[in-house]
Amino acid sequence: MRFTKSELEMIYKYEATTKEETVRALRNGQSVARDDLTRIIIRNAADKLEKFPEPECSQFIAENKAHFIGHGRSSVLWRLNEAKEWLKQPVLQGYDMLGRERFQQDTKHMVIFDVLNNDSPVGFRGERYRFFLSDERYRNAVESEKRGEIKIRSHAAVLSGKLYTDKKAEHDR
Repeated sequence: MRFTKSELEMIYKYEATTKEETVRALRNGQSVARDDLTRIIIRNAADKLEKFPEPECSQFIAENKAHFIGHGRSSVLWRLNEAKEWLKQPVLQGYDMLGRERFQQDTKHMVIFDVLNNDSPVGFRGERYRFFLSDERYRNAVESEKRGEIKIRSHAAVLSGKLYTDKKAEHDR
C-alpha cells in the first residue's frame, strides 16, 4: 500500500502508537480540519490504515514516527506539551528588550529577576521582571536579592545599548 508524503505527515502528527488510536485520531481530526484538501488527506490516510493488517500497521506507524523524528519534525502532541511547559513560565514584565531605557546613557546593567515575596519593592511573588538599570539601581537590586526579596535570574552589562551577558549566566542554563 502506498501513502503520499502528506498522508505520512498526517499519520505522524497525530502521534498515536496503535492502528486503532491512529485511525480514531485521524477521524477526529478530519471533522475539524479547516480546508477540504486537509480533510481529504486525513480521510485517505485513515482509510488506508484501516486496510493495513495488525501488527504490521503498528510497526509501520512506529517506523513512520522514527523517520519524521529523524528529520527534526515535531508532532502536534509534542508541540502542545511544549506550549504547556511554556505557559508554566512567568510572564516577563518590566522593560521591553528594545525599549528606550536600554539606550539611556546611565544604563549599565540589564537584569531579569523573579519576585520571591510580597515585601519586594517591585511586584508580587511569582512575577518575573526585566529592567535596564544604572549602577546605583543595580546595587539596590543586589541588596534586595541579599534580603531574599528577589532572585536575579540573569544579568548582562550594557554599553551603548549593546548587551554583554555574564559568563556565569551561560553556565546556569
